[in-house]
Amino acid sequence: MVQEKFENLTSEHALLVFLVVVSGFMVARSFQWSRTTAIFPQFVGSATLIGALLLLARDYLPEPLHTVVTGSTSITGGGQSDEMRAEKEAEAGEHRESNVPDRPVPPALFTGILVTLYIGLSFLFSMFIVTPLFVVAYLVWFERPWYMIVFLTALSIVLAYAFAQILIVPVDRGVFVGDLLYISLPGVP
Repeated sequence: MVQEKFENLTSEHALLVFLVVVSGFMVARSFQWSRTTAIFPQFVGSATLIGALLLLARDYLPEPLHTVVTGSTSITGGGQSDEMRAEKEAEAGEHRESNVPDRPVPPALFTGILVTLYIGLSFLFSMFIVTPLFVVAYLVWFERPWYMIVFLTALSIVLAYAFAQILIVPVDRGVFVGDLLYISLPGVP
């Protein structure tokens, strides 16, 4: 019975649970900071927490709220009949099943393990080093084309560098790795 419940879990569920935990922690910890410092983490954490909870509970929501959460409304007003929607969902389910390769670890579990490793290794060795490795590992596991792996890995390096240089976020620091990019932060030795 328990195994049946876990078979229905996807990597989306794992990611949403992870977002709920992290955003809840972010909101809870932000109350220890000054009012002006806490505004941004409280806002972002609350929005993420509410959004992730709505996505996790979308199958149990009343129809109007379910429609808003799943985004199945049309701006032009042309709706789909229930039959058309069910047919599209069946086709998508068949397509998803045919695209999932046989792996020793289910995709949801792999995603959870990889995200946990990403957080731990980022703390130890810096996000600047670990982010491209995470991108490569994730994309190789899900058998993406090589050009996508190269492009997204390069993009992750550029984004990490931008965070470090423009936003002055110390993503280049870890427990075992010091200033890789030599970012000077006011008041931080």
